[in-house]
Amino acid sequence: MTAPDLGFRRARIAVIGPFPPRTGELSGQTELLCRLLHEEGAWVQRVNTDVPGVRRLPGIGMHLLPIAQALMLCWRLLVALPRSDVLHVQAASYWGFYLPVVLAWLFGRLGRRRVVVTYSGGMARSFVTGSWRLVVPLLRRMDGLAATSAYAQEILQRYGLRAAVTPNLLALEEHPLLARTQWPPLLLWLDELEPRANPQMALHAFAHLRQSVPEARLLVAGSGSLAAELMHLARSLGVAGAVAYRPGLAERQRQDAIREASVVWRTASEDNLPQILLEAAASGVVVVATGVGGIPELLDDGVDGMLAPVDDAVALSQATARVLSRPFLAESLATNARISAERFTWRRHRASLARLYGLAAAASGPAGDEDAEHGEAHDDVLGKTEFLWSDVSLDPGDASPPAGARKATRRSASEGKEIP
Repeated sequence: MTAPDLGFRRARIAVIGPFPPRTGELSGQTELLCRLLHEEGAWVQRVNTDVPGVRRLPGIGMHLLPIAQALMLCWRLLVALPRSDVLHVQAASYWGFYLPVVLAWLFGRLGRRRVVVTYSGGMARSFVTGSWRLVVPLLRRMDGLAATSAYAQEILQRYGLRAAVTPNLLALEEHPLLARTQWPPLLLWLDELEPRANPQMALHAFAHLRQSVPEARLLVAGSGSLAAELMHLARSLGVAGAVAYRPGLAERQRQDAIREASVVWRTASEDNLPQILLEAAASGVVVVATGVGGIPELLDDGVDGMLAPVDDAVALSQATARVLSRPFLAESLATNARISAERFTWRRHRASLARLYGLAAAASGPAGDEDAEHGEAHDDVLGKTEFLWSDVSLDPGDASPPAGARKATRRSASEGKEIP
């Protein structure tokens, strides 16, 4: 059934935010939004808040980046303004909030354009609570405001801000459900290596898990200020030989790592509703996470995922051990998680975006997703990745995978074929 036109075909929208190749969940979500709007027939302009060339400058790049971002964003907004009716800001927290929101509002007032903000910061509680004197007056001036979870919406509402919920979106065809015949102990942790993400909890949980599942392997992917500390912690816990580290994953590698894992961990002490968990749930991977922020909006403990208290590494380990030792439980959690993830498709939320843009006031359209799912072969990331923490003197280019690393045999649920 063809979805009704909600006015997108007449819309000219400038989407402001980070775009690939900038790493991070927000850049991927911003690019996906632009693609979906374009498919609806909207005229879409990408206004990138990042300056990759300056970021890559050795030594001085990070020092020059804020000035370069401000200057380039001003120029890009000036170019986009005459051809746009709506300026849509994809905002994070701190600098990722102030830079795009302030400049978009100034240029929006200059050109008398509608300015809307979607707030998706993982540090929503601490950022809004600590900076409300600046954040709240800015957001009150917007023509439309949305949050990516009911959790973030409730935080904004405490300060009298009216925000709709327009969650992170999934393109289900990019995340085919894999019906697994085995659940090998391959774990994935993907987040920033920063205090908020609490990666130390993952290593402590992994050390505890290895006592009962000695063949378990963990891939840690992310960059941040805690990288060196985690390397030393892995060695002190005696798990360095079973922990692989990559500072970043390309989009294809990220999807491959999710599919290759049996369990995805999220150990944050503060979070919103992270994209990595949506993608894992859609792909049939079991999620074991701390029950913070908007994560319980996706997962019910014991129904479509397993939730653990913050900083409770033993609980996280025990929940993971139950999943790995009980294939029926793992299959049930994964199947239910896929059903939960289907609530985050474009067809479910296109009407709320239309209202945010001022295009339509109609109720939500059909909730069903007509996109066909299909599986495809993918690279073995967890089975072939370099275990870089095993040997301090090991050159990354010469690293080799651990002996006995196993790979799950699985088949595409839509095609019924084994993927070797």
